[in-house]
Amino acid sequence: MNWEDSLTNIKGVGPKRKEALKNRGLETVGDLLSFYPRKYIDRSVLGCPDSISEEAEISIRARVASRGRVQRIRGNLTIFTLPLLWEDKKISAVFFNQPYIKKALEEDQEYFFYGKIKITGSATKIINPQFVSADNPGNFFELTPVYSHIAGIPNNAIQKMVLQIFDDDLKIKDHLPESIRKSEHLLSIKSALKVIHLPKSPEEVLRGIERLKFTEALKINMGIMSNSFDKKYSDIVITAFDGINPVMNRLPYELTKSQLSVIDDMIADIKSGQVMNRLVQGDVGSGKTVIAIIAACLMAQNGYQTAYMAPTEILAQQHGRSFKELLDGTGISVEVVTGSIKAKEKKEILERVANGEVSIVIGTHALIQEAVDYYNLGLVITDEQHRFGVKQRSRLSLKGNQPHTMVMSATPIPRTLSLILYGDLNVSYIDELPKGRKPIKTYCYDEASFHKIVGFLEKEMQKGRQAFVICPFIEASEEMEEVRDTETVYDQLQEKMNRIYRLGCLHGRLKNDEKESVITAFNRGEIDCLVATSIIEVGIDVPNVSAMVILSAERFGLSQLHQLRGRVGRGKHQSYCFLVTNSKSKETLARMKVIVNNSSGKTIADEDFRLRGPGDYFGFKQHGLPKLGLLNPMEELALINRTKIIAEAIFQSNEKEMMNFRDEVLQSFYRDIEEVSFT
Repeated sequence: MNWEDSLTNIKGVGPKRKEALKNRGLETVGDLLSFYPRKYIDRSVLGCPDSISEEAEISIRARVASRGRVQRIRGNLTIFTLPLLWEDKKISAVFFNQPYIKKALEEDQEYFFYGKIKITGSATKIINPQFVSADNPGNFFELTPVYSHIAGIPNNAIQKMVLQIFDDDLKIKDHLPESIRKSEHLLSIKSALKVIHLPKSPEEVLRGIERLKFTEALKINMGIMSNSFDKKYSDIVITAFDGINPVMNRLPYELTKSQLSVIDDMIADIKSGQVMNRLVQGDVGSGKTVIAIIAACLMAQNGYQTAYMAPTEILAQQHGRSFKELLDGTGISVEVVTGSIKAKEKKEILERVANGEVSIVIGTHALIQEAVDYYNLGLVITDEQHRFGVKQRSRLSLKGNQPHTMVMSATPIPRTLSLILYGDLNVSYIDELPKGRKPIKTYCYDEASFHKIVGFLEKEMQKGRQAFVICPFIEASEEMEEVRDTETVYDQLQEKMNRIYRLGCLHGRLKNDEKESVITAFNRGEIDCLVATSIIEVGIDVPNVSAMVILSAERFGLSQLHQLRGRVGRGKHQSYCFLVTNSKSKETLARMKVIVNNSSGKTIADEDFRLRGPGDYFGFKQHGLPKLGLLNPMEELALINRTKIIAEAIFQSNEKEMMNFRDEVLQSFYRDIEEVSFT
């Protein structure tokens, strides 16, 4: 079987499975073999009753203490609870919507169970465990790859397909020169793929991963280096640089040294005669938007247009307000184009853009639609760049004649991962907050303290301040009752606050005009407390907000918690952030401590990876096996540095094998990143 063969050559892949696989981008043998396991399950590691921890996934050997009972909660939801005796510890196996399992488990018999541990008070449960008779475990303890879910394709079906591919003598060319493979003691690509998909031991998998990570790191370094051989020169002529001074002088605050440094970098890029490709990376609230406004102003005063692409309509509208406010009276026209504006209004705006009557157009992906024509596009700005695919951004750049590009990002990303995402860009960092900003005081409490926190919010609102209350879910979940949701919390706060304060609710299911109405009311101070999901993570900038409460905080990643926290502390008042969690997990509490003790996004991102470690972070704690597809940003610096040296040697080599390899890698690199979008 060949790398390029269709998956329909595999037994069992009929029309339905073919379509299901195609929807996931899997059409060839190579596509399937490049669909790596997201983690591995090792059921051979048995837990100990004396050292059990919340959320741990472990195997236990336990005796069925009694027949258990099936409860019908509501509708079709059933819960089967089975009492077990694990050595001398009482524990319950809990199965959701699987009442038939009651017949499969016999009282007073021993079984191996594998599942996630939940601890509620003094009760310990193992949730939806897999199980097998202790007398006949079969292949229960074999290392099992787990793949990301594909609708219509069972996990074991992928393993069976991969087994067929290798049984049919897979033919695959190893492009890595043999001299490099031998000097680095690496497996062949065929052997690496086999041990990753059909593992016999963790040690084998590690060797396979080592080869794939090496290839990935080498490809990244070669792709980044290729940009230095492909400098693009700009036809955009900027002669008037002093036109930005009036805008800078009318700012209601003094720019920081970091902001001024970024402006200097931007001007140096433009004066170089080459196309600017610059990333402006700064923490939440560090003042990136004003940099974008100054850059757009510079373009406008030299006769060029600027297109600013934001990832959400909320953020696009927010930037529209900021741009118009600062550029009011300058004669520079600003328009916002999103998918939700009325067709007639949109048509009129786009006609003015095409005629050159609009200097700055701000919008979402609507800016890259074919119907959008620009008169003289000189600058493309993308906000939160990692949310857009490379192809999306390049389509916007193609709207003009080699326009300059500026990328804005507040997402805290470890330095090495930043190199991978933005390696082709020159980077400017804004590493200080605007003057007068006070550090946000951050605390972590459990749910029992929520009423006290609500009392604190009321005191802040009595002073005329506003607040956020953030929930992971929109509505209550039957299977995750402990996770807070906006609908329930909104009703509870109405009662707790005796309807004295004005509450609002914001989430993704609201219609666009409803969202805009809520945001506008909050901006105007007509809502005292906004209950919302993470939809407010970007796009809401209200200096009067002094407090944020994040409920079920363990449900958010550290970077997201930091982004959410960045919605407060934007004014002159002291601001507060309360992380609320009932989790007793040591790992969770350690993660919360990182947010409490740190205000730097870069530090938080680095601490997140350091704290969780490569194995735990990537899903294989016992043996430290990482998830495939991205290098571990905290652990792979040595590999990246080593492959950088090898990449330099390849570019300098005149050997035919090395030159062919270089061409193949670069073609693959640009094909791979074309649709990459980290969301």
